[in-house]
Amino acid sequence: MKQTALLLGILIVCSRLNWADDSTNNKSPAEGKTAPATEGTLDTTPDEMDPTEAAIREQLRAYVTVFNKHDAADVAKYWSADGVSIDLETDERTEGRESLQQEFAEFFKQYPQARLSGHADTVRMVRPDVALVEGQVTLVTGEGDPIESSYTALLVKEQDRWLINSSQERDLPQPATSYDALKELEWLVGTWQDDVENASVITTVRWSESRAFLIRSFNVQHDDGDSLSGTQVIGWDPLNKQIRSWTFHSDGSFGEGFASKNDKDWMIKMSHVHGDGRVSSGTQVITRVDDDTLSVQTIGETIDGELVPASDPVTVVRIEDADAAADEVEATDKGESP
Repeated sequence: MKQTALLLGILIVCSRLNWADDSTNNKSPAEGKTAPATEGTLDTTPDEMDPTEAAIREQLRAYVTVFNKHDAADVAKYWSADGVSIDLETDERTEGRESLQQEFAEFFKQYPQARLSGHADTVRMVRPDVALVEGQVTLVTGEGDPIESSYTALLVKEQDRWLINSSQERDLPQPATSYDALKELEWLVGTWQDDVENASVITTVRWSESRAFLIRSFNVQHDDGDSLSGTQVIGWDPLNKQIRSWTFHSDGSFGEGFASKNDKDWMIKMSHVHGDGRVSSGTQVITRVDDDTLSVQTIGETIDGELVPASDPVTVVRIEDADAAADEVEATDKGESP
């Protein structure tokens, strides 16, 4: 049986607050044979997110810890009685907690050094008792290269516990270059404008000279005369196998984000340190409406641990194409008028 199929939706995750289970927290990446997330002080902690999402992430983190102890019976308890796992590469299905437990037992016997790690990109509530989780997982078996997969898992709440009801997994393709990883975002290149309450925002997106990064420059002009500008660098993180961004504002604040695609939406899990020391986090949802229009909304935002209402969707429209934006940037770099 294919090793990735043996994951059977093991594909679950300990959130970004610590990928590896507790038993590897004091090991270096080389010792644990998995690469930890590199978000530093910007890691999202349970105190900084919606309590339901925090509970789901904590349950998934516990799942990884139990898996890495190789106890098949305990691992199976994290699945619902009718849980099903699907390998999208092979169409293999395993249905029912008992069948899953048997597969786990066989897997642990075959791979006694196996260790699981991963991260959750998004946790979306379908209903108060149903959640959809998407992310990536890495399995190290001790034989050959690590196996990296993306997953979609449906969790259901049963008697105050979140259990895995279904999971789907596929091999994670590896881009040959940073440009290959980012080319799905190439449509953003150009100049965009959105008008929000009491402010206007102009954003220009361009490629770096080597096309290894997308560079987003923005200027916010408020009706009262105040302004804010900033730069965002978007790149491919080969360690975490994910698109990520680094943002710097003119007021000294800064942040970072991790992006994943969900159908036609891009979900950016963001963390931000404000100039006054406050810390905020949330998920930005970017929807491509057409070639010249996109919608942006922030959900699940917290500031110093306090949940704030979701923002209304903002419509952003293209005002210059990629060539015009590139010409303007070149003229600015040369000190010329656009």
